[in-house]
Amino acid sequence: MSEPTQAAPAAPAPTSTEESQLRIRAALLAATRVAVGTHAGEEVRVRMMHPGPWLPDDPAARPIVYLASMKTDPKIREMSSRPEVALLLHESPTGEEHTSWEMELTGRAEIVRDPAERERAKQATMRTSSIVRYLDSVGQTDLLSFVRVTPRFMKHRVFGEIVAGRPPSILDFGSDAADRPSDRALMARRLGTWKEIVRWPTLTASAASVVVGVAAAFAVTGAVNWGWAFLTLIAAVALQACTNIKNDLDDQLTGADDRNRTPILGFTGGSRVLQRGLATRGELLVAMLGFGLLSTAIGAYFAIAGRAGVLLFGLAGLLIGFIYTGPPLRLANRGLGELAVALAFGVGVVCGTTYVQVGSIPMLALAASIPVSILVALILFINGFQDAASDDEVSKRTMVVRLGLLRASRMYPVIAAIAGLTLVGFVIAGTLPPLALLGLAGFPLFAKATMVARRSFDHPVELVPANAYTVVGHLASALALAVGLVWAGLGGGMNAEVLTVAAFGVLLILYYNHSIGRLASAFYGVRDAVAKS
Repeated sequence: MSEPTQAAPAAPAPTSTEESQLRIRAALLAATRVAVGTHAGEEVRVRMMHPGPWLPDDPAARPIVYLASMKTDPKIREMSSRPEVALLLHESPTGEEHTSWEMELTGRAEIVRDPAERERAKQATMRTSSIVRYLDSVGQTDLLSFVRVTPRFMKHRVFGEIVAGRPPSILDFGSDAADRPSDRALMARRLGTWKEIVRWPTLTASAASVVVGVAAAFAVTGAVNWGWAFLTLIAAVALQACTNIKNDLDDQLTGADDRNRTPILGFTGGSRVLQRGLATRGELLVAMLGFGLLSTAIGAYFAIAGRAGVLLFGLAGLLIGFIYTGPPLRLANRGLGELAVALAFGVGVVCGTTYVQVGSIPMLALAASIPVSILVALILFINGFQDAASDDEVSKRTMVVRLGLLRASRMYPVIAAIAGLTLVGFVIAGTLPPLALLGLAGFPLFAKATMVARRSFDHPVELVPANAYTVVGHLASALALAVGLVWAGLGGGMNAEVLTVAAFGVLLILYYNHSIGRLASAFYGVRDAVAKS
């Protein structure tokens, strides 16, 4: 007698839409970490972040996932430029494999700008992120960017259920016209990329030197050709943008920027638009050529207008910019990069600007250019700390690499002091007017940068305030020196316009000093908050 045949177990029923909604909402609330994948050119990059879900009252409505990161985070720019993202959430509630689950989410990321929604995003991300909680406790969440991820497709699966044959929970919201960015948004994204390509914050070096050159011309002649001053400003900034791009292209070929593990956007490691896939090498070559031609065209105009000597300044600047990291000399590899850049964007731009205005190079302009040049070199010097390890790997022997981080941190105040003593010396010698001593306005910031550098010379992130203090200190000293030269050209005395400008400058320095102090406090606080969590 044969044994009765047992019926095969029934296949698990598919998850209903309502059940999928409930399971996915519950999983979003349970997740504490999420892997975020973004586009970096033809590559995809992934990093862990803390999710902050926002669930509408209607279970059928599309949920939102918020992410938070510092505004300087390269991931923010990647999501701004290419908003298509993929998220993977994974948790194991009991620590056992059969209870572990994962959720795949694809959608579109947008930076949150509306104040009310930023508050909502903050509340959502505070639940999982100790960094957001700390910055909220000290009132510094303005340092954060919040990102809204709007899902198009969500799939949730529990490992034990998948093994048993149960289908995953799926929600497919599709896409519509509202998911497509406006033309204005597309233009804003591209503008943001171009600002990074030219390294927008660094262009103050050439711009400030132009201002000093114009002020020196006024101190000598009592007059300014404002049209020519504006053209000089465009030419100098275009020249620096051209050489910045050339530096990025060279450092990609040598691998210096690719190997850099501690880049600080806006300060070190280049623009990194190539490394992050925000632009191609071909686009950078076209941009470099365009800026170079713009600067050359303005120089040709000045030459035709009777200032032929300006072509020598322009060609010297281009040459130095091209051999700074490029063959055959690669000046940065020989420890001469700081000197070369100082000559090009300090002495060269200040004296070239005055020459355009006056037709000659007065001793006053040359004297004013030297402390400015030293401070330009100081910017390059402090920015070399974070790049030192990767520079050393590719034999880019900058001053910081040659000295070592500890000795370089001791050299920083020496370089700053040389700039200050040079300025004072020229005033004592009578080459510069006494009011030029206003150029010492940025030196309290260099003192603060010195303290940070001595304490955090081998901690790349904690060194960032020193980078910022140096950039702002250079700008403050250069512009204050220009104010002093103009004031002297007016004969000194109580001049309402000059005093107004000077007062505004003091307020601006105090503002930046406060902002950098908040940034430094945030870095240290975030470090401690993460350590405690």
